[in-house]
Amino acid sequence: MNLIHRFLSTWFGFNKQQRNGVIVLCAIILVLFIVRLSINHFVKPKSALVADFSKTDLSKLKNLSLKSDSTTKEKTETILFVFNPNTVSKEQLLQLGFKEKTANTFLKYRSKGAVFKSKEDVKKVYGISEDLYATIEPYIFIEGETKNENKLASSEKPIAKKEIKVIELNSTDSLSLMPLPGIGGGYAKRILKYRSLLGGFYSTEQLKEVYGFSDTLFLSIKDYIRVDASLVSKINLNTENFKELNAHPYISYEETKAIFNWRRKNGAIKTKEQVKEIVGDETYKKIEAYLEY
Repeated sequence: MNLIHRFLSTWFGFNKQQRNGVIVLCAIILVLFIVRLSINHFVKPKSALVADFSKTDLSKLKNLSLKSDSTTKEKTETILFVFNPNTVSKEQLLQLGFKEKTANTFLKYRSKGAVFKSKEDVKKVYGISEDLYATIEPYIFIEGETKNENKLASSEKPIAKKEIKVIELNSTDSLSLMPLPGIGGGYAKRILKYRSLLGGFYSTEQLKEVYGFSDTLFLSIKDYIRVDASLVSKINLNTENFKELNAHPYISYEETKAIFNWRRKNGAIKTKEQVKEIVGDETYKKIEAYLEY
């Protein structure tokens, strides 16, 4: 018993000075504990801040990004071409330089039964500024107006045919095509690419087959273009290889196979009747100008 008493006295007995030290130490620990609780209560942890940011600021950033994308989309390249305001589409209005909001207003105005009987009627649509109207006015075409009212070239708007040289499509380059009404760099490249695939144009009407080329756009340039059919590259159905023949826009894969099967079974193709028998009348009409035997 005395042994235990001595052990406790040795290790757990404190004099007055030591007891005071213990009390101060406990007070310090208590203060630190209270401060820690206060920090947790009044200051959000880092993860909470990140969570709040992701819910609020990221949402704002996303909206800003969407607005930026929308603004970018609105800033499309302006392409001027002859159009009828009674039939023009939203996509064409945007190409003409309309803002999306104005294009929507235009279509809504028309959907309520409004009919454009003259160029001046276009100015009635809310949102069409004087500058926009001045830009598109020479290109507005409305059936029923007098011939003089529908001319692209007038004394007031110097966009006369004489100012644009007539272009031969099989020998021109992109720089010569770009001054044509409605033809920018994009369309010029497409025209030249399609010409290369075909081997040349035998008719100006073939431009309508170029991707994105509308009838309205064709009408706006038809008086400024021509073709020299003698410059068309010829196709010899008896000597062309399979890959080159199949690459022609007018000849399908099945028709290419039919041509090669004929050559294997019957020898050379010598007449247009034989070509019609192989590919049919419709395809023959398209490729006739390119054929040589």
